[in-house]
Amino acid sequence: SKFLHNPGIEKISVSGLELNNSVYGQEGELSALKECYYCSLSQNKEYAIITGPSGTGKTVLAHRFADCVVANGGVFLSGKYDQLQQAAPFSAIASAFNEYCNMLVVHAESLNATAVASGLRELFGHDAFHLVSVIPNLSMIVGDSGGLHGKEDCVDAQERLQYLLCRFVEIISISTKKPLILFLDDLQWADRASIAVIKRLLLTLSASRFLFVGSYREGEMNEHHHVWNMMSTISDLGVNARVIQMSHLNRDVVNDMISDMLRLSPRLTRPLADIAYHKTKGNPLFLKRLMISLSKDGLLRFSLSRRRWVWDEEKIQSRKIPDDVATFLTSAIFKLSPDVQNALCTLSCFGAATDEAVIDVLETDLGVNLKNALEYAVSEGFLEKVDRNYQFSHDRVQEAAYNMLGFEHRAEMHLEYGIALCLRTAKNDNDDSLLFTAVNQINRGNLSAISDSNHRSMIASLNLQAGKKAMSMSDFGLALSFFEHGSSFLCQNHWNDDYDLSLELFDCSAKCAYAIGDHMRLGEISKQVLSGARSFGDKLNVLYHSVSSLFDASLMNEAIDKGFWVLSMLGINLPRPSSTDEILSLIEETRSTLRGLSDGALLNYKLMTDSTKIMAMKFLSRIEMSLVMTSCDFTPIVMLQMLKLSLEHGITPISAVGFVYFGSVLVSIGHIEEGYRYVKLAKKLVSQFDAKEVAGEVIAISTQAIGYIEPMQSAIEFHVLGHKSALEAGDIGFASMNCSLYISNLLWSGLNLNQVQKEFDKAHSFMEQHSTWSLLVITGPLLQSIGKLVSVEELPLFQERKYQSLGPMAEFHREKNPFATKIFYLHNMYQTFIFRNFDRLEDTADEFIDFKIQTWTALNTHNVQCFICGLVSFLLYRRTNKNVWFERGSEFKLMMKRWSECSEWNFLHKFHLLEAEEHFCNKRLEEAKLSYDAAVSFSKKHKFVNDEALACELAGYFFLEIGERSRSLEYFIDAHEKYHEWGATAKATSVYKYVESIFRLR
Repeated sequence: SKFLHNPGIEKISVSGLELNNSVYGQEGELSALKECYYCSLSQNKEYAIITGPSGTGKTVLAHRFADCVVANGGVFLSGKYDQLQQAAPFSAIASAFNEYCNMLVVHAESLNATAVASGLRELFGHDAFHLVSVIPNLSMIVGDSGGLHGKEDCVDAQERLQYLLCRFVEIISISTKKPLILFLDDLQWADRASIAVIKRLLLTLSASRFLFVGSYREGEMNEHHHVWNMMSTISDLGVNARVIQMSHLNRDVVNDMISDMLRLSPRLTRPLADIAYHKTKGNPLFLKRLMISLSKDGLLRFSLSRRRWVWDEEKIQSRKIPDDVATFLTSAIFKLSPDVQNALCTLSCFGAATDEAVIDVLETDLGVNLKNALEYAVSEGFLEKVDRNYQFSHDRVQEAAYNMLGFEHRAEMHLEYGIALCLRTAKNDNDDSLLFTAVNQINRGNLSAISDSNHRSMIASLNLQAGKKAMSMSDFGLALSFFEHGSSFLCQNHWNDDYDLSLELFDCSAKCAYAIGDHMRLGEISKQVLSGARSFGDKLNVLYHSVSSLFDASLMNEAIDKGFWVLSMLGINLPRPSSTDEILSLIEETRSTLRGLSDGALLNYKLMTDSTKIMAMKFLSRIEMSLVMTSCDFTPIVMLQMLKLSLEHGITPISAVGFVYFGSVLVSIGHIEEGYRYVKLAKKLVSQFDAKEVAGEVIAISTQAIGYIEPMQSAIEFHVLGHKSALEAGDIGFASMNCSLYISNLLWSGLNLNQVQKEFDKAHSFMEQHSTWSLLVITGPLLQSIGKLVSVEELPLFQERKYQSLGPMAEFHREKNPFATKIFYLHNMYQTFIFRNFDRLEDTADEFIDFKIQTWTALNTHNVQCFICGLVSFLLYRRTNKNVWFERGSEFKLMMKRWSECSEWNFLHKFHLLEAEEHFCNKRLEEAKLSYDAAVSFSKKHKFVNDEALACELAGYFFLEIGERSRSLEYFIDAHEKYHEWGATAKATSVYKYVESIFRLR
């Protein structure tokens, strides 16, 4: 009936064939997208990937889905990657969020712009600078970016940017109270840095607030493409893709499409539809272009007498049409006038979309007329004009125009356009997008055509400038591409003729290669600098990146050796003490020197200005961490050298690292109050310098020392801040270390194990995502202990998989990490003790004690080791009568007593329990009773439910041994209750079964 009355028939008779934006044959695919969306609102972590051949309507489907999202109150943002515009950092993501900022300004009230702006300002402060560099329109929300200043204060700027973008999206979704959907088109051309951001968004953000939808062209990504790598990685981490496969239209859908297009019944259009289907194979893009072509050529025309469309089936059937859409589009472009063809070819050199500002430059500087021809192409459907952008109506149209140019002609055009834009860029330093476009055009040009050395140096400098801009936007992969292109323009004798430019290009290249983890390329770049640099000082940057690269690859000894060599070349020869006494003597000298300086004097100390000494401090800081990870005996020597340089040459932000390790060492050797002073001083230095590059490290180390003074339950929350601070600086190593320390301390602090499991899940996922194996291998034994306490059967599936997959990889990394081996033996001993596996208890205790390493700063495990070893030693003495176990237990008890004098909250109950076990061994029964009661009482008072449960259990065994069965039963019942309260259901069950067997409970 819709074909019987057609009110638009008169318009059609004048305007001709018009294509609408209706979509056909996608109902199932659209339903799948909607289902994915509703699942995400229900907290299911998944995302959607649309794939299919070119021209099958992937983008159109996404925008149909957008209509549904917006109608239901969501926010839909979209961006598109471009094969020829990969020189713009985070181009598609930046475009999407830039558009959102515009939406916030235009629709301020409906999108709650005030709340968003307030949340962003409060969260980011001056860090907004780093986001504004990628999302310029953000300055309209948080204020003029000119007032914001960025500085080189981060370990890994790319990681920092990923973190900031995640927080940006989180603030948007929370403030607007609307789910946010991000659609990115043509992922086959996405840059690695963008994919890393998408991966972080998917792993970090709440599913109910964020859904990612991506599309890529079928057949243009192999299994090594970074999109595939991302999909594989996050699938292992519990985030799954819903793949939506697009295909060509079938005959019936083609007929429905043509029926609607011609406003005729399907019965009448069936013959034409069959011919069209045969020639286009149902490709929607091909089909639409074919219908336009038939109309223009008069084979499909509107009959005024019959008041309907008519066609010549025989001529259409016999017309030769290319088999693929690309060739067909090329032939369609060839039918245009030469000036329109040339304009389309020019535009195609810039990718799928080009800003009108670029066209203005080309028209003015090259004296060509483009706009009239482009407007005609718009009227013919080859282009679309959106605001100030000319966009090809489809990627295939752009590719067809670009491929009409021969390779050499194409290179000449790129070079000509790039030079014209570069000249304009020189007059406008603030236009980053024009700079990237200009340099990208030159880099795609014919480099051999530039023989003048001055011109080559100028282009190398422009690449340096573009690379630095890309670095400031944290796209290190793109920046490296610019720097390497710049290096390729240098003359053969560039280390002599263009030294400063050469050194800066290669220094920046080394930094970027390190940032993206390309250790092989870093090695190649380093060789060139080491052979070409004129002074050792000019080699320091690449040497620092080389040492850092060795550290990241877990080649700790190599990193230490290379670092010591560099320091020796700088005139810093570190002593290698032969004994612990010698180290303690050196520590005492530094203590004596510092006693004469108040905190105020140190905070207002002169600043270090010698660049060589500052670089030496960076090397010392890196070596210190390598020594800590290898549990080296002379770890304090590096820290003492950092303090010596600071006192002799001035304070630098890195001095905070020296002070925090110094304070930790003092705590470890018993000077707790004094050590506490220096770790607090280190934190004050971080705050004073706003030293974000070392904040994560200082918090990770200082919090362990603070736990010897302040209540553990409140102190360990500093690790949450440490994780956040490290992420803001892009310091994944110490972000992971704070994760590891946090969950370790949660276990021993008495937090309910169900909550510990949840926190462990988040921390483990973060470390696994970033492959920080040196720390993952430390947390593995902790998960095993939790698993045994709770029972593996009750672990969530995700954690159970982790628990079962700790095998060979963990063993491999333990071999390279002595501290991890020590933790492994500690948890083995703890598990045999807590479950009273007497057959293995002495063996596991021997393993732990015999594996000797020096841990000057690993304070979080010192007190745990002391407590567990002390309890195990007294138990083994009672079972074996070996005096060595009693002596060890008494030694651990005295250590705990000293700690309890500084922090009753954390250690007094532990001391009383060790004291009770010692009395038990000496058969001093009345003193033992008092000590057990004190251990239980102080555990309860200080909120250590785990230790309260253990104290009740051990008291139960004691009273059972001396024949006071009634009191023993009371303690066992309390232990059972407290283990349940802790969440240790497997342990509670074992206590119950033991009591049941002894007391014959029914």
